[in-house]
Amino acid sequence: MSFSPEELAARYDAPLRKRGRTEIPAERFEKGIERGDDGAWGVGALVVHGGRALFVRENGTWLLPGGRLEANESPAAGARREVREETGLEVSIEGLGAIAEQTFVRAGTGESYEFYFATFLGEPRGPDPVADAEPNDGAIDAVAWRHDVPENTFDRELVTRLLEAYV
Repeated sequence: MSFSPEELAARYDAPLRKRGRTEIPAERFEKGIERGDDGAWGVGALVVHGGRALFVRENGTWLLPGGRLEANESPAAGARREVREETGLEVSIEGLGAIAEQTFVRAGTGESYEFYFATFLGEPRGPDPVADAEPNDGAIDAVAWRHDVPENTFDRELVTRLLEAYV
């Protein structure tokens, strides 16, 4: 499934947008190219319950649950799947919160590729989402419902903007 950030944004009501450009070492650039990251999408969700947001911790860094969009999967379905895989929770998707567009540039050559990430707005389904949320993936160290954004959160500025806009 191939689509642009503009096409995805047009399907929803004014998601936040973020664009960045990062120079990375040649080895990391090559790994991204080998994985097929150019034009690829990641998806995740800001899941809120009782005024608190759901976070996962991986290798000491807090994140919103999410990962790589799979072939022939809609972005919303991918976000639901990622939350379930990482936390065990079922969620419904209520909208699109943000689209991040990242250009990765190979150090020394200027070659580049684009990677996109869509953060959906999720609402937990089930009788007790706080008790039901737990690490459900070997890469996840912890799952937590938080009122605040931890200091060591990946893309903390964007996550803070999302919480301010949607909580």
